[in-house]
Amino acid sequence: MSRMQNTIQSPCRISGRGYWSGQVNTLTFLPAAADTGIRFVRVDLSSRPVIPAVAESRQGMPLRTRLAANGAEVDMVEHVMAALFALQIDNVEIHCTCAEMPGLDGSSQPVALALEAAGIRPLDSRREVLQVSEPLCVEGKPGQFLRVEPADAPGLTVEYHLDYGPDSIIGQSVYRTQVTPTIFLNELAPARTFITRQEADSLQAQGLARHVTERDLLVFAAHGPENNTLRYPDECARHKALDLIGDLALCGVDLHARVTARCTGHQLNGLMADKLRSLWRDSAPRTAGRVAA
Repeated sequence: MSRMQNTIQSPCRISGRGYWSGQVNTLTFLPAAADTGIRFVRVDLSSRPVIPAVAESRQGMPLRTRLAANGAEVDMVEHVMAALFALQIDNVEIHCTCAEMPGLDGSSQPVALALEAAGIRPLDSRREVLQVSEPLCVEGKPGQFLRVEPADAPGLTVEYHLDYGPDSIIGQSVYRTQVTPTIFLNELAPARTFITRQEADSLQAQGLARHVTERDLLVFAAHGPENNTLRYPDECARHKALDLIGDLALCGVDLHARVTARCTGHQLNGLMADKLRSLWRDSAPRTAGRVAA
């Protein structure tokens, strides 16, 4: 059921401006020993605080996932975490030169390609697995839920139902996939962040994301994406699935489960990560199995 832990073969680096702050952040991914986990290090701060990428560090934020520990924080980590989790890179230090992760093109693809090029190196320790044996569910507004159930086969399967209602300019769609490194690279990593023109104007009126244009993410107007084209007909549902994977990665272990989400965002995703992390920590046999072969 379990596999060997992995790190990267050699360091790699990406750089870009954050969506919210506009600050340039250079991320340097460094190999790490078995059982280190994923750790963000704020090298721009004199104390170089370490922020573990686990649910205990999560702070509830609208529209993004923030981690905080040791007097420091990192923001918008979901795309980085999705790439690491899906590529089965379990141990790495990520040195950051500011708090917010680079927005890049709104997807995980630049991160995933950099990590793939760095190479993956197996370590002499096994990866722990949380095998869900009874359903779990968290709910938000009417029609909004996230359900985790026992899987029919080993591994993680996600299904995302996107539906902003009949009057939304973003159409309904459903995306379902098993999460593997190959599928992630080809079908999920390129899916980009999206927003409506009304939402974009509102954020910029508040002084946020002033530097962001329609080429940096998908901005939907009445006719569809402005000055941009979809990479997939269901790209928005794929991106929501990508975000979900990145948030559930905060469990810190592999998941053998079937996950179904309808209209969820980072808040509900994070609540489920909290539940799953708690189950793993408590090793509760009634609801989950903690596997380390």
